[in-house]
This record gives sequence, structure tokens and C-alpha cells, in this order.
Amino acid sequence: MHRSSLLAFSFCLACTDSQPGSADTGANCGPGTVLVGNVCLPDDPTTSTSTTAEAPTTSTSDTTTRGTTTSEPDPETTAAPTTTTTTTTSSTTTTATTGETIGCPGGPGEIDLHQAILFDNPPNLADWPITTNLTEVDFTSDGVHVLFSKLDGPDRWPDIVPPDWDGPLQYTLGLAECIDGQWYASAAIQFWYGLAASGGNVAQDDQIATNWYYDAARWGALAGRQPATGEILGVFVVAGNARAVHEADPLQSPVMERSNVVLVPMPDINGATHSF
Repeated sequence: MHRSSLLAFSFCLACTDSQPGSADTGANCGPGTVLVGNVCLPDDPTTSTSTTAEAPTTSTSDTTTRGTTTSEPDPETTAAPTTTTTTTTSSTTTTATTGETIGCPGGPGEIDLHQAILFDNPPNLADWPITTNLTEVDFTSDGVHVLFSKLDGPDRWPDIVPPDWDGPLQYTLGLAECIDGQWYASAAIQFWYGLAASGGNVAQDDQIATNWYYDAARWGALAGRQPATGEILGVFVVAGNARAVHEADPLQSPVMERSNVVLVPMPDINGATHSF
């Protein structure tokens, strides 16, 4: 057999019918094939002996990687990130029983006693004239020590002997506490002339709650409450005896005078001294 006929025979083993228009060379190509020369080739209209490469297109807004399209930000429509600063303010002068910090009126150094609800004292105590100013409040292990101009000297507050007492008293010391936005106060610690300190270590063993204001019938909101360390307290003194006095009684306080009310932080058990 001629070499060209053998080649055509090897390529057309699957050929059964002659294609229209094909040259009669003795070789038949099956469906889907066409005879080119002596060779049966697939009849694919997309197959071409010349290939034109299509230039790739590049988008400025999209980048395609392995079938995933990622959009580039549009500088005209993308907003710049914003930063929000939130300022929270809170009172640092008082601490409520709920644990929240709630401010009371007055301050920062003093309060007006008219802003307080008084317990177990003369009801008009806030109206008594302020004739002296506290110059020192010292929290010691023995109690509270205070200095003021009417403490000593020729113009000092006079001594009085309360009913059922054997000896005189000179003044009564009190605290004001801020509870849920309201000041409450009571002068309860009695001093005789020359007594340096009284009331015990206010920060030890719940001293104020246990030994200052222990009876709810007498001290209301103050009763059984121990101020927290750092909580702001008001401190003041009253001429004569003001404890358990429920009217303006000249026998208990002949001059009916008082001091200003200074604000100081509640100390820890180590105490603290404040000068004014």
C-alpha cells in the first residue's frame, strides 16, 4: 500500500460516511469530522489555524483574582473614618448608698447648713449665726479633734450643764453626709472644755454607723450608715449641747451660735488632718 493511503486509513478507522463536498480519496470520515487532505479532523467551527489573542482589559475599580472580585474604594463616595470622643462627667464630692456617685448642693469647700435635713437637733439650728470658722479638722485614733476661734480665749463659747449631767459641756460636733443627692446632718458628739478629741476612730469597726448614729428613730437616714473612705463629709460645731435637743433652749445653748460647715474626705483608719 502507498504510504499516503496507509496514513489516511489509520486516521479514518472510525469514518463511515463520506462528507459532502469532500474529495474522493477512498477514505470516509464519520459525523462531526471533515476530511482535510487525507486526515479526518473534528468539524469545529471555532477551530482555526490562526489564533488572534484578545488583549486583556484592566479595570481601575475591580481586581479579579481566582474568580473573586474585590472593589477598590471610590475616593468620591467613600467617607473618611470618623472618631467620636465621649466625655463622661461625674461628681467626685459624694457617694450615695447605692454605690453611685451623686452630687449634693454646695461645695467645693463648704456647704450651707440650710441645705441639710437635721436630725435630733434644734429645728432652727441652721439659722443660728456663724460666729466662728473651723481652722483644723484632725481625724485621730481617739476621735475627731477640731480648732476654731471660739474654742479658747476670752471669747470662747461658755460652758453649760445639761439636765441630768454632773459636769459642763462647751460644744457639740456634728457631721453632714450626702445620701442620694441630699445632705443629712446631726450634731451628736459632745465636748467639754479641754477635751482634745472624741468620737473614736471614725474609720474603724463602722464607728459612725455603730456609735454615732445608731438609732433610726433619732437619726433617720444617717442611722446605721458608715461613710466610705474618700466620701466627702461636712464637719461643724455648735455652741453648748445640741444632742437630743428638739427646741431652741437657752439652757442648752445660751449663745445659740455655730460654725461654718467644712467639707473633708472620709479618712481610712490611719486618720488625716485638714487645715483651713
